[in-house]
Amino acid sequence: MGRLFSTLRFQITLLHIAIFGVTLLIFSTVLYVVYQRSLTADFDKAIYNRALGIKSSISIDPFGRIEINRVLMAESGKLFPFQSGNEYIEIRTPDGKPFAHSENLAQTSLPLDPDTLALLQQGRFVFATIPQSVKIPHFWGEGNLRLLCMPLTSQGEIKLLLQLGVSTYSHDKSMDGLRTAIFFMGVPFTLLLTGAGGWWMAGRAFLPINRIVSAAQRLGAERLDERLPVPEVEDELQRLSMTLNEMLERLERAFKSQERFVADASHELKTPLTILQGELDVLRQQSRSVPEYQEFLSSASEELRRLSQIIHNLLLLARADSGRPLELKKEVRLDEIILEVVERLQSFAGRSQVKLTVSIHEPAVPAGKDTVDERSWLAIFGEADLLASLFFNLVHNAIKHSAAGQTVEIRLEPALDGTRVAVRDFGTGMRPEELPRIFERFHRAENPTRRDVNGTGLGLAIVHWIAEAHGAQLSVESKPAEGSVFTVTFVQR
Repeated sequence: MGRLFSTLRFQITLLHIAIFGVTLLIFSTVLYVVYQRSLTADFDKAIYNRALGIKSSISIDPFGRIEINRVLMAESGKLFPFQSGNEYIEIRTPDGKPFAHSENLAQTSLPLDPDTLALLQQGRFVFATIPQSVKIPHFWGEGNLRLLCMPLTSQGEIKLLLQLGVSTYSHDKSMDGLRTAIFFMGVPFTLLLTGAGGWWMAGRAFLPINRIVSAAQRLGAERLDERLPVPEVEDELQRLSMTLNEMLERLERAFKSQERFVADASHELKTPLTILQGELDVLRQQSRSVPEYQEFLSSASEELRRLSQIIHNLLLLARADSGRPLELKKEVRLDEIILEVVERLQSFAGRSQVKLTVSIHEPAVPAGKDTVDERSWLAIFGEADLLASLFFNLVHNAIKHSAAGQTVEIRLEPALDGTRVAVRDFGTGMRPEELPRIFERFHRAENPTRRDVNGTGLGLAIVHWIAEAHGAQLSVESKPAEGSVFTVTFVQR
């Protein structure tokens, strides 16, 4: 039950009832008050008209003598013209002394206070309500007493005072019935229907959400290809479903990419380890000569370097996947980083019989100056280690895809508001359909002229991430049998 009360559907229904209930209560109260005033005005009008009728039964002759219809006084206890309760008539002298009264009053007089008497003597009539709690002998049975006091004049002079009292039983009964119908039956029943309707409407409104939740609960790593239902109505729920489906699509791609990454990484790590293990097993079978040991150590060292490079690349990609932004606050020199990378790769280039060249093209000297400040275009803000990995992978990749006797050119030149670095090889090049995929992880371009080329397929993916992290533009141009040019353009900040 507590869980039901905490649901959004129940809270919306409760809010619906509260808002509608307050509105209905205010409206019902206003309606009741307006109807009560209207009914009271009609009741007072009926009393006033009755008093005029009684007044017409009292005559005063030219000599000031008063004649009263005693029959009227005796029969005034009849219900007519009121639906229930009695009427009481009393006639007083101008100074307030009883003069005559209806038979049903017996020896009792209708109340008359000094303030009312003063108003009557001024020629005004007064309405008053005498509550039932006032105990007067021989008085009405049920309801309050509505009392009208009015002066009777002749030739502009007050001759008598007329008091007409009528029981409010019929009036009160009508108001009690209306109050019961509105506040004790109408409002609760309406709120009950409102609550049921609000619960149904909330259920209908949350039905698409419940379907989305049910579908989301069924999703798992093995069912990422499923999608959430999209409502046909163009509303917030449709946008939510479409947004979640787009997120699921990204998650599916990321999950499959991660699975592929783990599988390929496992394979890449397993290969050098398997080679090392196999060579160790062969080496342990019998004694070997010194040249054989040296050959094994050379092979093991090469496999360990390859394993170290794979681990380094995987760590870089893991850093890229973490989404942590780089703090590019330190100024570094691109020429120094490139020269250091070229020095590290000289031995590899020598074994591959590939020549490395570095050229730095100075910008034009502005008018009025003798030299150009190198730091103005060769220095950028970045991480030196990451930039070294970027150029290492580009140059290493160029060497791998170059034939013996060819040259790999590294060119630095000023660009618009920055620096451009181009790495060019004259190898086999790539077909146009291969270019869109070369920066994907574990993708390897075909090299029909060099079957001995091996690699992890991670280098260009790392190059792409580092360039993007430094706000640089990375582009590639390649033609089969002509080679490739990778260009990185850094924009100075």
